[in-house]
Amino acid sequence: VKRLLQLAHHAVNEFSAEFEHTQQLRRRAMRVLSRITRRDNIQFDGLARVSHVTDATDWRGEYPFVVLHPDTEAEVAPLVRACIALKLTIIPRGGGTGYTGGAVPLDRMSAVINTEKLDAISNIEMLQLPGLDKPTATIHCGAGVVTRRVMDRADANCLVFAVDPTSADASCIGGNVSMNAGGK
Repeated sequence: VKRLLQLAHHAVNEFSAEFEHTQQLRRRAMRVLSRITRRDNIQFDGLARVSHVTDATDWRGEYPFVVLHPDTEAEVAPLVRACIALKLTIIPRGGGTGYTGGAVPLDRMSAVINTEKLDAISNIEMLQLPGLDKPTATIHCGAGVVTRRVMDRADANCLVFAVDPTSADASCIGGNVSMNAGGK
């Protein structure tokens, strides 16, 4: 009984110490990350974390430690470097419509970088691309641009954006590209 009580006290003390450790790491992360992006783009709260715990698979591993919402593409590389320095596993995520589990945190010490605000989209331009004989219709867009917007922009220019994911109204171009998701 004495040994059991010792183990129980030890477990309770470790559990209690974890709260202080997490608070210290959150303060450090906020200090480092807020030099790169606005403080309200750095979320440790339960709602942000639970809404980024899974994707369309509904698989669940761990809650992320932090969810980041960069305002601009220029913030992404410095955020990635900072997350590496903080020893956080990095998970990029857009609309969360993937069926591969690619946006599911498997490590408690992870940072989800939500790209949905990176929604800049250009007009279609005819550009001469390396290795091609004639100009090609090209559109520049951020990783967070919803697929349907690119499809609509192509359609308005009598072109076809030749992907057809079921989730076109919610999926993002970054996920289409990174996961080679094109639908039927």
